Amino acid sequence: MLLVAAGLALSAALHVATGANGPVPGLAAESAFVGTALTVTGDPRRIDPAPTPGRRSSTLVLLPVRITHLTTDTGTAYDLGTSATVMARPHTPADLDAWLGLLPSEHLLVSGRLESPRGGTRDAALLIAQGGPHMVGGPSVVQSIAGSLRADLRDAASGLPAEEAGVLPALAVGDVSHEPSDLADALKRTGLAYLVVVSGENLVFASAALLPVARWVGLRGRAVTGAGVVLVLGFTVLARPGPPMVRATVMSLLGFTASLSGRRFRALATMAAAVLLLLLIDPWLAHAYGFALSAAATAGLLIAAPGWCDRLLDRGVPLWVAGPAAATAAAELFCEPLLVTFSGSLPLISVPANILAVPAAPVATVLGVGAMAADAVSPVLGHAVAWVAQWPVRWICLVARTGSTLPGAAIGWPSGLGGCGLLLACYMAGWRLLSRGGRPRPPGAERGGSPPQTGTGLDKIGLVSV
Repeated sequence: MLLVAAGLALSAALHVATGANGPVPGLAAESAFVGTALTVTGDPRRIDPAPTPGRRSSTLVLLPVRITHLTTDTGTAYDLGTSATVMARPHTPADLDAWLGLLPSEHLLVSGRLESPRGGTRDAALLIAQGGPHMVGGPSVVQSIAGSLRADLRDAASGLPAEEAGVLPALAVGDVSHEPSDLADALKRTGLAYLVVVSGENLVFASAALLPVARWVGLRGRAVTGAGVVLVLGFTVLARPGPPMVRATVMSLLGFTASLSGRRFRALATMAAAVLLLLLIDPWLAHAYGFALSAAATAGLLIAAPGWCDRLLDRGVPLWVAGPAAATAAAELFCEPLLVTFSGSLPLISVPANILAVPAAPVATVLGVGAMAADAVSPVLGHAVAWVAQWPVRWICLVARTGSTLPGAAIGWPSGLGGCGLLLACYMAGWRLLSRGGRPRPPGAERGGSPPQTGTGLDKIGLVSV
Protein backbone atom coordinates (compact mmCIF):
# COMPACT_ATOMS: atom_id res chain seq x y z
CA MET A 1 0.00 0.00 0.00
CA LEU A 2 2.81 2.42 0.88
CA LEU A 3 4.58 1.55 -2.39
CA VAL A 4 1.42 2.30 -4.38
CA ALA A 5 0.92 5.60 -2.56
CA ALA A 6 4.54 6.58 -3.18
CA GLY A 7 4.20 5.75 -6.88
CA LEU A 8 1.05 7.85 -7.23
CA ALA A 9 2.65 10.77 -5.39
CA LEU A 10 5.78 10.60 -7.58
CA SER A 11 3.75 10.44 -10.79
CA ALA A 12 1.60 13.39 -9.71
CA ALA A 13 4.66 15.43 -8.77
CA LEU A 14 6.31 14.78 -12.14
CA HIS A 15 3.16 15.78 -14.02
CA VAL A 16 2.78 18.99 -11.99
CA ALA A 17 6.45 19.86 -12.45
CA THR A 18 6.25 19.27 -16.20
CA GLY A 19 3.25 21.56 -16.55
CA ALA A 20 4.70 24.31 -14.37
CA ASN A 21 8.27 24.47 -15.67
CA GLY A 22 7.73 25.38 -19.32
CA PRO A 23 7.46 28.92 -20.70
CA VAL A 24 3.71 28.68 -21.34
CA PRO A 25 2.44 29.43 -17.78
CA GLY A 26 4.60 32.55 -17.59
CA LEU A 27 3.48 33.76 -21.01
CA ALA A 28 -0.13 33.07 -20.06
CA ALA A 29 0.25 35.16 -16.90
CA GLU A 30 1.41 38.03 -19.13
CA SER A 31 -1.43 37.52 -21.68
CA ALA A 32 1.20 37.25 -24.39
CA PHE A 33 0.25 37.16 -28.08
CA VAL A 34 1.82 34.11 -29.75
CA GLY A 35 1.84 32.03 -32.89
CA THR A 36 1.52 28.31 -32.28
CA ALA A 37 1.76 24.97 -34.02
CA LEU A 38 -0.82 22.62 -32.49
CA THR A 39 -1.90 19.01 -32.58
CA VAL A 40 -5.59 18.41 -31.93
CA THR A 41 -6.08 15.91 -29.09
CA GLY A 42 -9.89 15.75 -28.87
CA ASP A 43 -13.16 16.73 -30.49
CA PRO A 44 -14.22 20.39 -30.66
CA ARG A 45 -17.07 21.34 -28.34
CA ARG A 46 -19.62 23.98 -29.26
CA ILE A 47 -20.96 26.27 -26.54
CA ASP A 48 -23.91 28.59 -27.08
CA PRO A 49 -23.98 31.00 -24.12
CA ALA A 50 -27.37 32.20 -22.96
CA PRO A 51 -28.13 35.71 -24.26
CA THR A 52 -27.93 38.50 -21.69
CA PRO A 53 -29.75 41.87 -21.80
CA GLY A 54 -27.89 44.41 -23.89
CA ARG A 55 -25.33 41.88 -25.13
CA ARG A 56 -25.53 39.65 -28.16
CA SER A 57 -24.70 36.00 -27.50
CA SER A 58 -21.98 34.47 -29.65
CA THR A 59 -21.07 30.84 -30.21
CA LEU A 60 -17.82 29.58 -28.72
CA VAL A 61 -15.77 26.55 -29.69
CA LEU A 62 -13.42 24.82 -27.24
CA LEU A 63 -10.72 22.57 -28.69
CA PRO A 64 -8.26 20.44 -26.67
CA VAL A 65 -4.78 20.61 -28.19
CA ARG A 66 -1.11 20.02 -27.54
CA ILE A 67 1.20 22.97 -28.30
CA THR A 68 4.19 21.62 -30.22
CA HIS A 69 5.83 24.92 -31.22
CA LEU A 70 5.38 28.48 -29.99
CA THR A 71 6.72 31.82 -31.18
CA THR A 72 6.27 35.03 -29.19
CA ASP A 73 5.74 38.49 -30.68
CA THR A 74 9.42 39.22 -29.92
CA GLY A 75 10.53 36.33 -32.12
CA THR A 76 11.51 33.90 -29.35
CA ALA A 77 10.68 30.30 -30.35
CA TYR A 78 10.08 27.23 -28.19
CA ASP A 79 9.62 23.56 -29.00
CA LEU A 80 7.07 22.16 -26.57
CA GLY A 81 4.66 19.36 -25.83
CA THR A 82 2.25 21.24 -23.58
CA SER A 83 -1.47 20.59 -23.28
CA ALA A 84 -3.81 23.53 -23.70
CA THR A 85 -7.31 24.47 -24.80
CA VAL A 86 -8.11 26.73 -27.73
CA MET A 87 -11.15 28.97 -27.35
CA ALA A 88 -12.42 30.35 -30.65
CA ARG A 89 -15.30 32.72 -31.36
CA PRO A 90 -16.20 32.16 -35.03
CA HIS A 91 -17.75 35.18 -36.75
CA THR A 92 -19.09 33.42 -39.85
CA PRO A 93 -20.80 30.06 -40.51
CA ALA A 94 -17.76 29.03 -42.56
CA ASP A 95 -15.41 29.68 -39.62
CA LEU A 96 -17.74 27.76 -37.30
CA ASP A 97 -17.79 24.78 -39.65
CA ALA A 98 -14.00 24.91 -39.96
CA TRP A 99 -13.54 24.70 -36.18
CA LEU A 100 -16.24 22.09 -35.62
CA GLY A 101 -14.92 19.92 -38.47
CA LEU A 102 -11.50 19.36 -36.89
CA LEU A 103 -10.47 15.83 -35.93
CA PRO A 104 -7.99 14.49 -33.35
CA SER A 105 -4.40 14.19 -34.70
CA GLU A 106 -4.76 17.13 -37.12
CA HIS A 107 -1.92 19.68 -37.11
CA LEU A 108 -2.82 23.38 -37.09
CA LEU A 109 -1.29 26.84 -37.09
CA VAL A 110 -3.19 29.22 -34.80
CA SER A 111 -2.36 32.69 -33.55
CA GLY A 112 -3.85 34.19 -30.43
CA ARG A 113 -3.49 35.40 -26.88
CA LEU A 114 -2.48 33.08 -24.04
CA GLU A 115 -4.45 33.24 -20.80
CA SER A 116 -4.23 31.28 -17.56
CA PRO A 117 -6.34 28.10 -17.60
CA ARG A 118 -9.78 28.11 -16.03
CA GLY A 119 -11.48 25.52 -13.88
CA GLY A 120 -8.52 23.60 -12.43
CA THR A 121 -7.62 21.57 -15.52
CA ARG A 122 -4.34 19.94 -16.50
CA ASP A 123 -3.88 22.56 -19.24
CA ALA A 124 -0.97 24.94 -19.04
CA ALA A 125 -2.92 27.74 -20.74
CA LEU A 126 -6.02 28.83 -22.59
CA LEU A 127 -5.34 30.12 -26.12
CA ILE A 128 -7.83 32.74 -27.30
CA ALA A 129 -7.69 32.24 -31.06
CA GLN A 130 -7.56 35.15 -33.48
CA GLY A 131 -9.03 34.11 -36.83
CA GLY A 132 -9.64 30.61 -38.09
CA PRO A 133 -7.49 27.48 -37.97
CA HIS A 134 -4.93 26.80 -40.69
CA MET A 135 -4.50 23.05 -41.16
CA VAL A 136 -1.00 21.91 -42.11
CA GLY A 137 -1.25 18.13 -41.67
CA GLY A 138 -3.31 15.13 -40.68
CA PRO A 139 -5.53 13.63 -39.60
CA SER A 140 -4.14 10.13 -39.20
CA VAL A 141 -5.71 7.30 -41.18
CA VAL A 142 -7.33 5.80 -38.08
CA GLN A 143 -8.82 9.11 -36.95
CA SER A 144 -9.95 9.88 -40.48
CA ILE A 145 -11.85 6.58 -40.66
CA ALA A 146 -13.36 7.14 -37.20
CA GLY A 147 -14.41 10.68 -38.10
CA SER A 148 -15.95 9.47 -41.35
CA LEU A 149 -17.95 6.78 -39.54
CA ARG A 150 -19.21 9.29 -36.96
CA ALA A 151 -20.25 11.58 -39.80
CA ASP A 152 -22.04 8.63 -41.45
CA LEU A 153 -24.08 8.10 -38.28
CA ARG A 154 -25.02 11.77 -38.11
CA ASP A 155 -26.01 11.63 -41.76
CA ALA A 156 -28.11 8.50 -41.23
CA ALA A 157 -29.93 10.22 -38.35
CA SER A 158 -30.35 13.55 -40.15
CA GLY A 159 -33.79 12.62 -41.45
CA LEU A 160 -35.18 11.99 -37.96
CA PRO A 161 -36.85 14.56 -35.70
CA ALA A 162 -34.31 16.88 -34.08
CA GLU A 163 -34.39 15.19 -30.68
CA GLU A 164 -33.90 11.65 -31.98
CA ALA A 165 -31.31 12.85 -34.51
CA GLY A 166 -29.23 14.32 -31.69
CA VAL A 167 -29.60 11.47 -29.18
CA LEU A 168 -29.02 8.46 -31.46
CA PRO A 169 -25.33 9.31 -32.16
CA ALA A 170 -24.87 10.05 -28.44
CA LEU A 171 -26.23 6.66 -27.42
CA ALA A 172 -24.26 4.75 -30.05
CA VAL A 173 -20.82 6.41 -30.05
CA GLY A 174 -21.01 9.23 -27.51
CA ASP A 175 -21.35 12.00 -30.13
CA VAL A 176 -23.27 14.67 -28.20
CA SER A 177 -22.61 17.47 -30.70
CA HIS A 178 -26.30 17.69 -31.61
CA GLU A 179 -27.88 16.62 -28.31
CA PRO A 180 -30.52 19.16 -27.17
CA SER A 181 -29.42 20.91 -23.98
CA ASP A 182 -32.85 20.65 -22.34
CA LEU A 183 -32.89 16.89 -22.93
CA ALA A 184 -29.39 16.61 -21.46
CA ASP A 185 -30.73 18.29 -18.31
CA ALA A 186 -33.68 15.86 -18.21
CA LEU A 187 -31.33 12.87 -18.54
CA LYS A 188 -29.23 14.14 -15.63
CA ARG A 189 -32.30 14.80 -13.47
CA THR A 190 -33.58 11.25 -13.98
CA GLY A 191 -30.22 9.50 -13.58
CA LEU A 192 -30.05 8.49 -17.27
CA ALA A 193 -27.18 10.74 -18.37
CA TYR A 194 -24.73 7.82 -18.28
CA LEU A 195 -26.49 6.36 -21.34
CA VAL A 196 -24.96 9.07 -23.55
CA VAL A 197 -21.50 8.79 -21.94
CA VAL A 198 -19.75 5.99 -23.77
CA SER A 199 -18.10 3.48 -21.45
CA GLY A 200 -18.05 -0.25 -20.75
CA GLU A 201 -21.80 -0.54 -21.17
CA ASN A 202 -21.49 0.34 -24.85
CA LEU A 203 -18.74 -2.27 -25.21
CA VAL A 204 -21.12 -4.83 -23.74
CA PHE A 205 -23.83 -3.93 -26.25
CA ALA A 206 -21.42 -3.92 -29.19
CA SER A 207 -19.87 -7.24 -28.19
CA ALA A 208 -23.29 -8.82 -27.76
CA ALA A 209 -24.11 -7.86 -31.33
CA LEU A 210 -20.77 -8.97 -32.81
CA LEU A 211 -20.30 -12.23 -30.88
CA PRO A 212 -22.65 -14.21 -33.13
CA VAL A 213 -20.84 -12.78 -36.17
CA ALA A 214 -17.44 -13.83 -34.80
CA ARG A 215 -18.68 -17.36 -34.14
CA TRP A 216 -20.50 -17.51 -37.50
CA VAL A 217 -17.27 -16.83 -39.40
CA GLY A 218 -15.62 -19.71 -37.54
CA LEU A 219 -13.62 -17.98 -34.81
CA ARG A 220 -13.10 -20.02 -31.67
CA GLY A 221 -11.14 -19.80 -28.41
CA ARG A 222 -8.17 -17.45 -28.56
CA ALA A 223 -9.23 -16.17 -31.97
CA VAL A 224 -12.47 -14.88 -30.43
CA THR A 225 -10.45 -13.21 -27.68
CA GLY A 226 -8.23 -11.58 -30.31
CA ALA A 227 -11.33 -10.33 -32.10
CA GLY A 228 -12.48 -8.90 -28.77
CA VAL A 229 -9.22 -6.95 -28.39
CA VAL A 230 -9.63 -5.49 -31.90
CA LEU A 231 -13.24 -4.60 -31.11
CA VAL A 232 -12.30 -2.85 -27.87
CA LEU A 233 -9.49 -0.81 -29.43
CA GLY A 234 -11.49 0.06 -32.52
CA PHE A 235 -14.56 1.10 -30.54
CA THR A 236 -12.41 3.21 -28.22
CA VAL A 237 -11.05 5.20 -31.17
CA LEU A 238 -14.53 5.51 -32.68
CA ALA A 239 -16.21 6.62 -29.44
CA ARG A 240 -13.23 8.75 -28.30
CA PRO A 241 -11.13 7.86 -25.25
CA GLY A 242 -12.81 9.96 -22.58
CA PRO A 243 -12.10 9.09 -18.92
CA PRO A 244 -14.96 6.52 -18.55
CA MET A 245 -14.07 4.92 -21.87
CA VAL A 246 -10.36 4.74 -21.00
CA ARG A 247 -11.21 3.01 -17.74
CA ALA A 248 -13.42 0.48 -19.53
CA THR A 249 -10.82 -0.12 -22.26
CA VAL A 250 -7.93 -0.77 -19.89
CA MET A 251 -10.14 -3.01 -17.75
CA SER A 252 -11.16 -4.97 -20.85
CA LEU A 253 -7.58 -5.39 -22.04
CA LEU A 254 -6.46 -6.59 -18.62
CA GLY A 255 -9.29 -9.10 -18.63
CA PHE A 256 -8.38 -10.34 -22.09
CA THR A 257 -4.76 -10.69 -20.97
CA ALA A 258 -5.88 -12.85 -18.07
CA SER A 259 -7.99 -14.94 -20.44
CA LEU A 260 -5.13 -15.48 -22.90
CA SER A 261 -2.74 -16.46 -20.11
CA GLY A 262 -5.24 -18.88 -18.60
CA ARG A 263 -5.37 -17.02 -15.30
CA ARG A 264 -8.48 -16.84 -13.20
CA PHE A 265 -10.43 -13.67 -13.87
CA ARG A 266 -11.55 -11.48 -10.97
CA ALA A 267 -13.65 -8.53 -12.09
CA LEU A 268 -13.19 -6.39 -8.97
CA ALA A 269 -9.42 -6.96 -8.88
CA THR A 270 -9.26 -6.14 -12.61
CA MET A 271 -11.12 -2.88 -12.05
CA ALA A 272 -8.81 -1.91 -9.18
CA ALA A 273 -5.74 -2.69 -11.30
CA ALA A 274 -7.08 -0.65 -14.22
CA VAL A 275 -7.80 2.38 -12.03
CA LEU A 276 -4.40 2.17 -10.33
CA LEU A 277 -2.54 1.79 -13.63
CA LEU A 278 -4.33 4.77 -15.17
CA LEU A 279 -3.69 6.98 -12.15
CA LEU A 280 0.01 6.09 -12.26
CA ILE A 281 0.13 7.05 -15.94
CA ASP A 282 -2.09 10.13 -15.65
CA PRO A 283 -2.79 11.38 -12.10
CA TRP A 284 -5.03 14.13 -13.52
CA LEU A 285 -7.68 11.47 -14.07
CA ALA A 286 -8.34 11.62 -10.33
CA HIS A 287 -9.59 15.16 -11.01
CA ALA A 288 -11.89 14.00 -13.83
CA TYR A 289 -15.50 13.87 -12.65
CA GLY A 290 -16.46 11.23 -15.23
CA PHE A 291 -13.58 8.94 -14.30
CA ALA A 292 -14.46 8.99 -10.61
CA LEU A 293 -18.14 8.34 -11.29
CA SER A 294 -17.29 5.55 -13.74
CA ALA A 295 -15.07 3.79 -11.20
CA ALA A 296 -17.63 4.23 -8.42
CA ALA A 297 -20.53 2.94 -10.53
CA THR A 298 -18.51 -0.08 -11.67
CA ALA A 299 -17.60 -0.88 -8.09
CA GLY A 300 -21.27 -0.78 -7.16
CA LEU A 301 -22.21 -3.08 -10.02
CA LEU A 302 -19.53 -5.60 -9.06
CA ILE A 303 -19.87 -5.49 -5.27
CA ALA A 304 -23.54 -4.95 -4.49
CA ALA A 305 -25.70 -5.49 -7.57
CA PRO A 306 -25.44 -9.33 -7.89
CA GLY A 307 -26.51 -9.96 -4.30
CA TRP A 308 -29.35 -7.44 -4.49
CA CYS A 309 -30.58 -8.94 -7.74
CA ASP A 310 -30.63 -12.41 -6.13
CA ARG A 311 -32.66 -11.10 -3.20
CA LEU A 312 -35.24 -9.59 -5.52
CA LEU A 313 -35.45 -12.83 -7.50
CA ASP A 314 -35.92 -14.76 -4.25
CA ARG A 315 -38.93 -12.57 -3.55
CA GLY A 316 -40.51 -13.33 -6.90
CA VAL A 317 -39.54 -10.15 -8.74
CA PRO A 318 -39.16 -10.80 -12.50
CA LEU A 319 -35.61 -10.75 -13.83
CA TRP A 320 -36.36 -7.89 -16.26
CA VAL A 321 -37.23 -5.74 -13.25
CA ALA A 322 -34.75 -7.17 -10.71
CA GLY A 323 -31.68 -6.74 -12.95
CA PRO A 324 -32.07 -3.03 -13.85
CA ALA A 325 -33.36 -2.18 -10.35
CA ALA A 326 -30.42 -3.81 -8.58
CA ALA A 327 -27.86 -2.41 -11.01
CA THR A 328 -29.29 1.11 -10.85
CA ALA A 329 -29.62 1.12 -7.07
CA ALA A 330 -26.08 -0.20 -6.62
CA ALA A 331 -24.56 2.31 -9.03
CA GLU A 332 -26.53 5.17 -7.46
CA LEU A 333 -25.52 4.11 -3.94
CA PHE A 334 -21.83 4.25 -4.82
CA CYS A 335 -22.05 7.40 -6.96
CA GLU A 336 -24.31 9.61 -4.84
CA PRO A 337 -21.61 10.68 -2.35
CA LEU A 338 -19.70 12.09 -5.34
CA LEU A 339 -22.77 13.53 -7.02
CA VAL A 340 -24.08 15.44 -4.01
CA THR A 341 -20.64 16.94 -3.49
CA PHE A 342 -21.06 18.93 -6.72
CA SER A 343 -24.78 18.96 -7.52
CA GLY A 344 -26.47 19.48 -4.16
CA SER A 345 -29.43 17.23 -5.04
CA LEU A 346 -30.53 13.63 -4.71
CA PRO A 347 -32.40 12.06 -7.68
CA LEU A 348 -35.28 9.96 -6.38
CA ILE A 349 -36.69 9.02 -9.78
CA SER A 350 -33.55 7.33 -11.12
CA VAL A 351 -34.36 3.71 -10.18
CA PRO A 352 -37.87 3.61 -11.76
CA ALA A 353 -36.61 5.66 -14.72
CA ASN A 354 -33.81 3.16 -15.34
CA ILE A 355 -36.17 0.19 -15.04
CA LEU A 356 -38.26 1.72 -17.81
CA ALA A 357 -35.47 3.08 -20.04
CA VAL A 358 -32.60 0.59 -19.75
CA PRO A 359 -34.23 -2.21 -21.82
CA ALA A 360 -34.32 0.18 -24.79
CA ALA A 361 -30.66 1.24 -24.49
CA PRO A 362 -28.98 -1.86 -26.01
CA VAL A 363 -31.49 -1.89 -28.87
CA ALA A 364 -30.85 1.77 -29.63
CA THR A 365 -27.07 1.37 -29.36
CA VAL A 366 -26.86 -1.68 -31.63
CA LEU A 367 -29.23 -0.16 -34.19
CA GLY A 368 -27.25 3.08 -34.08
CA VAL A 369 -24.02 1.26 -34.84
CA GLY A 370 -25.88 -0.64 -37.56
CA ALA A 371 -27.14 2.62 -39.08
CA MET A 372 -23.59 3.96 -39.11
CA ALA A 373 -22.28 0.88 -40.93
CA ALA A 374 -25.25 0.82 -43.31
CA ASP A 375 -24.87 4.50 -44.23
CA ALA A 376 -21.22 3.87 -45.15
CA VAL A 377 -22.50 1.39 -47.74
CA SER A 378 -25.73 3.08 -48.82
CA PRO A 379 -27.25 6.29 -47.43
CA VAL A 380 -30.73 4.97 -48.19
CA LEU A 381 -30.07 1.85 -46.12
CA GLY A 382 -28.55 3.95 -43.35
CA HIS A 383 -31.64 6.16 -43.16
CA ALA A 384 -33.85 3.06 -43.03
CA VAL A 385 -31.95 1.55 -40.08
CA ALA A 386 -31.91 4.91 -38.31
CA TRP A 387 -35.69 5.17 -38.77
CA VAL A 388 -36.06 1.88 -36.88
CA ALA A 389 -33.56 3.01 -34.23
CA GLN A 390 -35.53 6.17 -33.48
CA TRP A 391 -38.26 4.25 -31.62
CA PRO A 392 -36.16 2.98 -28.68
CA VAL A 393 -34.47 6.40 -28.63
CA ARG A 394 -37.85 8.10 -28.50
CA TRP A 395 -38.86 5.91 -25.57
CA ILE A 396 -35.70 6.84 -23.61
CA CYS A 397 -36.35 10.53 -24.30
CA LEU A 398 -39.97 10.17 -23.21
CA VAL A 399 -38.96 8.52 -19.93
CA ALA A 400 -36.37 11.24 -19.27
CA ARG A 401 -38.66 14.16 -20.03
CA THR A 402 -41.64 12.72 -18.16
CA GLY A 403 -39.61 11.68 -15.13
CA SER A 404 -37.83 15.03 -14.87
CA THR A 405 -41.17 16.89 -14.58
CA LEU A 406 -42.60 14.72 -11.80
CA PRO A 407 -42.83 16.34 -8.35
CA GLY A 408 -40.03 15.13 -6.13
CA ALA A 409 -37.92 13.76 -8.97
CA ALA A 410 -34.96 15.18 -7.09
CA ILE A 411 -34.65 16.70 -3.63
CA GLY A 412 -32.24 19.29 -2.39
CA TRP A 413 -29.21 18.16 -0.42
CA PRO A 414 -26.23 19.98 1.08
CA SER A 415 -23.33 20.13 -1.35
CA GLY A 416 -19.61 19.91 -0.72
CA LEU A 417 -17.84 17.67 1.76
CA GLY A 418 -20.49 18.33 4.39
CA GLY A 419 -23.23 16.96 2.15
CA CYS A 420 -21.07 13.96 1.25
CA GLY A 421 -20.41 13.22 4.92
CA LEU A 422 -24.08 13.57 5.79
CA LEU A 423 -25.05 11.10 3.08
CA LEU A 424 -22.41 8.60 4.22
CA ALA A 425 -23.78 8.92 7.77
CA CYS A 426 -27.24 8.12 6.40
CA TYR A 427 -25.76 5.08 4.68
CA MET A 428 -24.29 3.86 7.94
CA ALA A 429 -27.56 4.40 9.80
CA GLY A 430 -29.50 2.59 7.10
CA TRP A 431 -27.05 -0.30 7.12
CA ARG A 432 -27.37 -0.67 10.89
CA LEU A 433 -31.17 -0.71 10.67
CA LEU A 434 -31.15 -3.30 7.89
CA SER A 435 -28.60 -5.44 9.73
CA ARG A 436 -30.91 -5.77 12.72
CA GLY A 437 -33.51 -7.45 10.52
CA GLY A 438 -31.24 -10.39 9.73
CA ARG A 439 -27.75 -11.14 8.51
CA PRO A 440 -27.55 -10.00 4.86
CA ARG A 441 -26.17 -12.20 2.14
CA PRO A 442 -22.65 -11.13 1.16
CA PRO A 443 -22.77 -8.84 -1.91
CA GLY A 444 -22.11 -10.73 -5.12
CA ALA A 445 -23.04 -14.13 -3.67
CA GLU A 446 -24.80 -16.28 -6.25
CA ARG A 447 -27.58 -18.68 -5.47
CA GLY A 448 -26.27 -22.21 -5.61
CA GLY A 449 -22.66 -21.06 -5.49
CA SER A 450 -20.66 -18.69 -7.65
CA PRO A 451 -18.88 -20.26 -10.61
CA PRO A 452 -15.30 -19.15 -11.19
CA GLN A 453 -15.07 -16.15 -13.47
CA THR A 454 -12.89 -17.60 -16.14
CA GLY A 455 -13.12 -17.99 -19.85
CA THR A 456 -12.16 -16.32 -23.06
CA GLY A 457 -13.77 -14.43 -25.88
CA LEU A 458 -16.19 -11.61 -26.39
CA ASP A 459 -18.68 -13.17 -23.97
CA LYS A 460 -16.47 -11.90 -21.10
CA ILE A 461 -16.52 -8.24 -22.11
CA GLY A 462 -19.64 -7.75 -20.02
CA LEU A 463 -17.73 -8.79 -16.91
CA VAL A 464 -14.51 -7.07 -17.86
CA SER A 465 -15.73 -3.62 -18.90
CA VAL A 466 -18.95 -3.04 -16.99
